Amino acid sequence: MIKLTDIRRHAQRRPGHIALIDGEVRLTWASIADKVARVASALEQQLPETRPARAVFVAENRWELVVSMAALSSLGVPCVGLDYTAGPGATAGALDQLQPTIVLSTAAHRRLLTQVGWPADRDVLDIHLDSDPAQGTLGISFTDLLLAAPSEPRPVEQPFEALSFTSGTSGTPKLVIRRTSFEARRFADLVDQYSFDGDDVHLVTVPLYHASGPGWARIFLALGGTIVLGPYDDAGELIRLIHDERVSTTLMVPPVLNRVVVHPASEHLHETSRLRFVLSGGRHLNRWVVNNAWDRLGPVLHLYYGTTETGVNVMIGPEELHAAPCRSGRPTPGNTIAVLDPQNRPLPKGQRGRVAIASYQLMDTYATAMPDFVTLNHGGRTQRFLVTGDSGFIDEAGRLELTGRNDGVSRAEQGKPLDVNIFGLENDLMELPCVRETVVLRTRLPEMGEALVVPFAPVAPEQLQSGRLAVEAACARRVPCLPAYVVPVEAIPYSPSGKVRAAHLLDAVLPLVQATAAEHATRFAS
Repeated sequence: MIKLTDIRRHAQRRPGHIALIDGEVRLTWASIADKVARVASALEQQLPETRPARAVFVAENRWELVVSMAALSSLGVPCVGLDYTAGPGATAGALDQLQPTIVLSTAAHRRLLTQVGWPADRDVLDIHLDSDPAQGTLGISFTDLLLAAPSEPRPVEQPFEALSFTSGTSGTPKLVIRRTSFEARRFADLVDQYSFDGDDVHLVTVPLYHASGPGWARIFLALGGTIVLGPYDDAGELIRLIHDERVSTTLMVPPVLNRVVVHPASEHLHETSRLRFVLSGGRHLNRWVVNNAWDRLGPVLHLYYGTTETGVNVMIGPEELHAAPCRSGRPTPGNTIAVLDPQNRPLPKGQRGRVAIASYQLMDTYATAMPDFVTLNHGGRTQRFLVTGDSGFIDEAGRLELTGRNDGVSRAEQGKPLDVNIFGLENDLMELPCVRETVVLRTRLPEMGEALVVPFAPVAPEQLQSGRLAVEAACARRVPCLPAYVVPVEAIPYSPSGKVRAAHLLDAVLPLVQATAAEHATRFAS
């Protein structure tokens, strides 16, 4: 989040300009400057002495959180959020890696912290963002922080760290650590390429615990613009905000974008809104969503590819995306993409392999493991690449197409991750008129070996059986080398940041998979 020095600069230049909208709350730059100064002053006085000082939040998006993040940034204290839907196991694992000295939470998610024994009797500053601490417990409310006199914050004396967590949709999130900042360079590149300015109004639909949420909000705050906090799970309200708050830019993960463009109220947004830049990224941005977004929103949709460990690395614009919806785009300035064989040798265009990324945004390390770095002479110079768990190829036009993403369900074995175009199969399945949504999971099943598990939601209950047969036929045609277990579900579970809850989904459908396998065996035997 931006620092108090930048906030004060905007407050001096345009004090009455609205900087932050959260429901009925509208904060001007002058108001935010005052609040951030007060909270930073209070935090500085009460920081535990333990170093490194680190902050964590378990909270939904709200203005108090944005102010707190800005205050912590002004003090040089890294702040990172946890996915409040991830469950106790993932939460405990993340906290063990982070060892925070400041914990911020809201009443809605406080129970998750207490379930895993935090903060308990640790030397931690425990901040309640939307309520007073329970009687007889330690802690301080956000409203009490606002009572401090504003002052000039003095950053803590410790080495720079930027922290973020991987999604952890299949297990414990991994803490990603960077020891140098890339924000100034990325800010300059994006502003130059897309002409963002202080008149933009940016709608935040992604939880602030996901790196992309504060990352993109920071751009528009740094420009002196406006951010609007919107509910990711209410398409109708998001559309109303786009209209009423004159939103010009937004980031929506594919499930949220899909809900918006199928909502009846979005039909004329291309004529009635200020939208000029809509960004999305992820595995489920299929042709139907791309076409519907063009019809409903106009030629404004951009797709990006990147990871928590590598930043924003590849982009594709509306016209090219409309013509080639399966592509992720071309590398942005300062990024190089290579596709590698099992021996980490670069492959020529058109050949599928592991995606590797060289970038000024690369992470330094995980808290508990070392990343898979390789040094390659590629593109005319020697660079350090991070080898991702994703597979894909580079087409003749230099665009990256992803064919599979490692969601942690079954890590690809050497020599094997390149032979199945998972995303191509998913796109084929989404073209079937009987399929509302689906996901293809490649995994190794007990006593069954390597297989595809394909949960799908039919468009209507009466199309369940015909849909299942159509999906089975498509899988057999596209991926004849692996058995496919097709199981109907009511819906595909996503996290608020748009990731498929792969481990949760597998656990839920495993009994159906076993029944389907038995049915296949009986059919084959007869």
